[in-house]
Amino acid sequence: MPSATEESGDDFRKKTFTARSLVAGIARFVQNIPRLVRAKRADRVSDRFAEKIMLAVTAVNDCQYCTRYHTDLARETGVDRETITLILERDVDAAVDDTELPALLFAQQYAETDEKPGREALEALEAAYGRETAGDIVAFARAIYFGNLLGNTYDGVRFALARRAQAGRRGLRDARSRVGRAVERLRERCPV
Repeated sequence: MPSATEESGDDFRKKTFTARSLVAGIARFVQNIPRLVRAKRADRVSDRFAEKIMLAVTAVNDCQYCTRYHTDLARETGVDRETITLILERDVDAAVDDTELPALLFAQQYAETDEKPGREALEALEAAYGRETAGDIVAFARAIYFGNLLGNTYDGVRFALARRAQAGRRGLRDARSRVGRAVERLRERCPV
């Protein structure tokens, strides 16, 4: 299970993998690859629509790498900047029409519930698109969710290492200051 966090000041607080959830995430991702390949080949979900789905998941998880990459891909497929911005602001109601809205709402719920959108959400998705297309949408959501958490985990590790380095530098400055004060006190007591 991912750890839910968000970046603020001294803390990194975005959804990331833990050591245990990474193994499970990799297993789910590997299991999803055949479904994702079939979804791409079947072309029931256009590249343009798939990018919107992936941006909707990314908006929830806030992965900087996926945001940049899928924004570029969405632009290449013809999605306009305003639509991208609305999706990234999590305003999918204003971003897409009624034919795409159920998928993007599902994608957001998929990310918000850490890959557990619930039976009702899956049934609603199937009712809107049919079983095969709904399965394709889930495959895209699973793939990007994994990518989001992988990117956030990378950033979390970098953040933790930077904090440790900063703490180490602060410790050295404090030690140097203490040694300097001790030397100054010795000079005052034992003038040479």
